[in-house]
Amino acid sequence: MSEGIELRFWAAVHSIESGDEDMLATFYLMNTSLNRNNWRVTDKALEDAYPGLLGKPLGCIPGYRVNHVHEPLEVGKWVRVEKPDGYALATAEITDETAWEKLTGGEWGPVSVVIRAFRVTCSVCGEDITGAPDEHITSGEGHEVIESFTFERVDFVADPAYPQAGILTVGHMAGPGVLYTSQSNMDGAQGPQGNLKPDEKEEKNGMEAQIEELRQQLTDKQKEIDTLKAENENLNGVQTEKDELKERVEALEAERHQERVDTALEARFKAGLVADGDKEAERLKELDDKTLVLLAEDAGKVAERIEKAQPAGPKAKYTKDDKSSFEAAVEDTRERLFGHRREAAN
Repeated sequence: MSEGIELRFWAAVHSIESGDEDMLATFYLMNTSLNRNNWRVTDKALEDAYPGLLGKPLGCIPGYRVNHVHEPLEVGKWVRVEKPDGYALATAEITDETAWEKLTGGEWGPVSVVIRAFRVTCSVCGEDITGAPDEHITSGEGHEVIESFTFERVDFVADPAYPQAGILTVGHMAGPGVLYTSQSNMDGAQGPQGNLKPDEKEEKNGMEAQIEELRQQLTDKQKEIDTLKAENENLNGVQTEKDELKERVEALEAERHQERVDTALEARFKAGLVADGDKEAERLKELDDKTLVLLAEDAGKVAERIEKAQPAGPKAKYTKDDKSSFEAAVEDTRERLFGHRREAAN
């Protein structure tokens, strides 16, 4: 837009965050309190204006630490705005790698914010003073109240030291194309107010201390994140070892269970308790180890009782060949059911 009053001020980095893809920086833009250049915006004006920043570029002023001397370099776009409680925060996605390195390295930080006011009133009489300040403003009795404005642009600035929402330039435009500028210098006068008052200096120092504290908190949080990432990698290694041990334990338990199935089946064969070897083997597989041990012991006792209950008399000679034939039958059954023979396993 060509009409209105152009005002420029500095804003500060509020926080920096990075993910797998996005590089985001949040800036504290402005609030509704009276600034030291003797103007303020209303809460409604800020509420109406801040969404308009979405999609606008974050720039780098011509010649500022880049080779683009003739035109501003776009280094990002505004992707999120919010107004928590009387102040505006805006988040930009940084799209330029060099700009991101300078920002996270502390070389860049302050930005120049330009707004254009379309309705300005006097705090004393409430008159519309968009065209020019009235006597209440020029005498210092009152201040300018901006009731309607838009955000024009935001650019990184070169000075490494900055105040919170410090005013750099105030411009009054009497008509299209005519701009009257009041230039501020942070080491000298600050617009209509002149030199900073003691309480304003204290406020400035307190704000800078708060910014420094927030930067330190950001650094500490990043260290905490790095530590957690390292610990997570260690946990992944421990989990892998645990999984490997679990597999080994399960394999040993399966082998031990199969041995107990073999022992119980053989004992029940000898005791004459098995009619169908295949069905008996399948049944025994479903039992736990403790039950298999008990079955093997019981089968041994049954075989012992049967032997004692046999009538006295001449006993058939139990030859080595008879024993070999029985054991061979057992091993044949074992191989058919379980796929291995005991002598082969040994």
